[in-house]
Amino acid sequence: MYLKVRLPLPINSSPGMIFPRRRFTKLEEVAELGALLVDDLLDYKEMLDRGELPLERATSREKGQPLCMQQFYRLLGVCRLPEAGRDRLHLPPPSPPHAYDEEELIIVACRNYFYPVRVRCGARGRRAPGEIRAQLLHAMVEAGGAPAAPRLGLLTALPRDLWAAARLQLDKEPQNRANLEQISRALCVLCVDEAGGDRAGADPDTAAMLRAMHGAGSQYHSANRWFDKTVQLIIASDGMVGMCYEHSAAEGVAVVRLAERALARAAVAPRPTPPAAPLADPLPAPMRWQLTPDLCRLIDHAAEDLDRQIEDLDFVVYTYEGYGREFMKSCRTSPDVYIQLALQYTYFKLHGRLVSTYESASLRRFRGGRVDNIRSAHAAARAWAQAMCQPPARDHPAPEPDPARKVSFDLHGEQKKLQLFEEAARKQTAVMEDNILGRGIDNHLLGLREAAREAGAGALPPLFTDPTYKQMMEFKLSTSQVATTTEGTCMGYGAVVPDGYGCSYNPKKDSVIFCIASFRSSRDTSTAGFRRALQEALDDIRRMFLDTSPRH
Repeated sequence: MYLKVRLPLPINSSPGMIFPRRRFTKLEEVAELGALLVDDLLDYKEMLDRGELPLERATSREKGQPLCMQQFYRLLGVCRLPEAGRDRLHLPPPSPPHAYDEEELIIVACRNYFYPVRVRCGARGRRAPGEIRAQLLHAMVEAGGAPAAPRLGLLTALPRDLWAAARLQLDKEPQNRANLEQISRALCVLCVDEAGGDRAGADPDTAAMLRAMHGAGSQYHSANRWFDKTVQLIIASDGMVGMCYEHSAAEGVAVVRLAERALARAAVAPRPTPPAAPLADPLPAPMRWQLTPDLCRLIDHAAEDLDRQIEDLDFVVYTYEGYGREFMKSCRTSPDVYIQLALQYTYFKLHGRLVSTYESASLRRFRGGRVDNIRSAHAAARAWAQAMCQPPARDHPAPEPDPARKVSFDLHGEQKKLQLFEEAARKQTAVMEDNILGRGIDNHLLGLREAAREAGAGALPPLFTDPTYKQMMEFKLSTSQVATTTEGTCMGYGAVVPDGYGCSYNPKKDSVIFCIASFRSSRDTSTAGFRRALQEALDDIRRMFLDTSPRH
C-alpha cells in the first residue's frame, strides 16, 4: 500500500531521524564518523548473512511469543524503484553464508555528486575503517573543488509517476543505467552535507529534523539525497547527524535499532587509522549523467515543487518537561495509552470533536507482519475529553471549609473525570491488545477491499464507497510511538492529509519528545496551537491525578 501512493516521498512518507549533534573541527573528523558508521553497517550485514540476528520475543501480552525479524533484513541494499501506478522494491538476493568475496558498495553524496565507494572488494575482502575514511575524504575534497553538479537527486523528490517517467528517460543511456543500478544495490547512501540550511527561528532540534526529513531545500541539501534508498545516513560539517529512511520496506523499530547500534559502536571504536600505503584500488570517481534538455527542465521543476512543499511544512520538535513515563506508570497507566488519550484531549480542546486517528500497532507476532491501526478516537475517549473541557461539576453544595485542613477543594468533578479517564484507558488498552494480537479491523477491511479490486467484478462493494468509510480512512491525526535509548535521538514525519497533524512521540523517564507536523496552507491546523494545547492537556491530566490522590 505504500508503493501505490503517488505523492512525493519527502514530508509525505519518509521519516527523518536526528542523532546527537557533533562538533567537528576539521574535515577528517567528518570522514572518520562516516567510516565508523559504515563499518558497523558492514558488521550488521555480515551478521544478517550468517543468520545470526537474535530472535526477539514479545515482552507483554502473551509474553514470549517469537517476533518476526523480516524487516531487519530489508534495510541494507534496498531501494524503492518508481513505476507508473505502483512502485516496486529492489531487494538484494540472499547472500550465502560466509560469501565475503562479493562486492559491496555504498554511495557517498557530496555537493550533489554521487560517488560509488566499494567497501568490500571481491577477493581483497572488506575495507578497514581507515581505508573507508580515506575514500570518503577523497570524495569530499574532490567534490569541494569541482564545478556545480547537476541536481539529479531532486528527481527522487518528484511525485512518483513523474519520477517513473523521468527514470525511463534516464535509463535509455547506458551510463545512466549503470549509475542507477549501482545506487539501487548499494548498501546505503551516505550524505555528506555542508553547513547551513537551518530554518530561521527554529530551535536546534527542529532545524536538524527538517534537514533530515527533506534536506532544507534545493539551495541547500535536498539535491544531495536519493530519497528512494531505504537508508540515507546524513553527516553535515556543522555537526548535524541524522537519517532519512524510505518507509515502504520496514517500520521505525528496525531502523532505530540499526541506527542506535551504529552510533553506540562508533562512540567507543578507535579512530580509523589512515592506510600506510596508497590504496590499491582506484579512488572513487563521481557518477556522470547524460541529461536531455527535458530532464534538465524537470529537475528545475522538481526544485520549485519541493521548495514549495518545504515552505508549507509547519513542524516542531517539542520536549514536554513536566513529567515522563515514570509519572504515567505511577498513575497505573501504560505510557502509550496515557499519551494517546492526551492527544485525543488535545485535538478535542482545539476542534471540539474527535477525528479518525492512526496509531501504528506492531504485528510482528505474525510472519511478515507490519502494522495495524490502533484507533484511539472512541466514545470513551470523547466522553473523558468532553468532561475535561467542562468546568468542575457541582451536583451537590460545596461543603463548609474545615479550619483544621490546610487544603479544601471540591472533589466531585475531578473524581468523575478520573473515572472517565480510567474507562477510556481500559478501552484504549483493549483496542491496542486486539490489534497487536491480529484482531484489529483495518487490515481485514484492507484485504477485503483489495481482493474486491483484484476480482475485477466492477464497482467496489457499497461498504467501500460509503462516505462513512471514506471519513474513517481520512486520518487527520496520524501518530506513533518511536522510542529511542540514545539521548538526543528522535524520529519525525509529516501529516498524511492536508488538514491533519502528524505526531510521533518518544517517552523518556522524566519528559516526552513530540514531533508535531501540519501544513501552513490549511486554515484548520496550527502546529504552534497544537503544541500549546498538548502542553495544557498534559498539565491538566497530571492535575487531575494529583487532585484526586489522598492528601495527608
